[in-house]
Amino acid sequence: INKRYQECIAPDDAKGHCKHLVFCPMAVLKNAKNVLDYLCVIEKMHVGVCCPDDIALSGLAGSQIISDLPGGGNDYDDKDNTTGCGIPIKGNPQSKKSIGQEWPWMAALYRPKQLAQGLEQQFCGGALITEYHVLTAAHCTEGLTADEIRVRLGEYNFAQSNETRSLDYIVESISDHEDFDKATYANDISIIKMQKPTSFNSYIWPICLPPIDRNFEDEIAIVAGWGQVYYAGPVSQVLLHVAIPIWNLEKCANSFLQRITEDNICAAAYEGGKDSCLGDSGGPLMFQLENGRWVTIGVVSWGIGCGNKGSPGIYTKL
Repeated sequence: INKRYQECIAPDDAKGHCKHLVFCPMAVLKNAKNVLDYLCVIEKMHVGVCCPDDIALSGLAGSQIISDLPGGGNDYDDKDNTTGCGIPIKGNPQSKKSIGQEWPWMAALYRPKQLAQGLEQQFCGGALITEYHVLTAAHCTEGLTADEIRVRLGEYNFAQSNETRSLDYIVESISDHEDFDKATYANDISIIKMQKPTSFNSYIWPICLPPIDRNFEDEIAIVAGWGQVYYAGPVSQVLLHVAIPIWNLEKCANSFLQRITEDNICAAAYEGGKDSCLGDSGGPLMFQLENGRWVTIGVVSWGIGCGNKGSPGIYTKL
């Protein structure tokens, strides 16, 4: 598991924690004169290495946050609220309009030509999970080549050019799920790799992956995006979010003629009116764990209209 264990003294007398070797960049150890001096024992069972807490500050290659990614929401010590993925930025999830730094893992996917000509804003969303990788929906990227797409990170308001420190990235590769079915949207998930790594700051930060096998039914999650503000309506220039309950899967399956499986999550307000919409596709369905970290538990996939009572949005389960 990728977590920090007991405190120790790392190379160059840096403050560190014992970690499994695979989660500490090898460049760290190359600087050590005697690697054996920095070995440690994890829970009396495994041999680990003393990895600097802040590799960047130690003047060593790499960065601790990068070496920990992609991270799980429960991979970190409960007292550690300054490093790793999914760290919350103060905002108000109950408000509709987000603040610029509230969801720093939100990515906007756009086509440069269409954006420049004013024909299209973003066409899909995504979630940053490492310094290189963005998680999105396969139906967003299917049929497109890497040079047709750009990733924008740190964006808040498309109408203002400098209100946040947004950065645009060229896409190196697109990896759609090999079993994605464009007829049924089964396995609607894709990973975009950017050509260059991003740097993390208060506007750009990765989200965590969810705990394995946890059931989120009846919990309240958050979905965010720049999609249509209502069905067939205009897209939002600013990042919006809404809190929505996660439905019982059987109840959801009974609401659709289409097949709903255990690989789906259904979420929307029971009374209607709160839902993801066109243009939000690929964005994360977010949940805040008890330790305060945010995880993405689903990817916006499809729905019948937007906000219709009895017809929730369908998400690809992670």
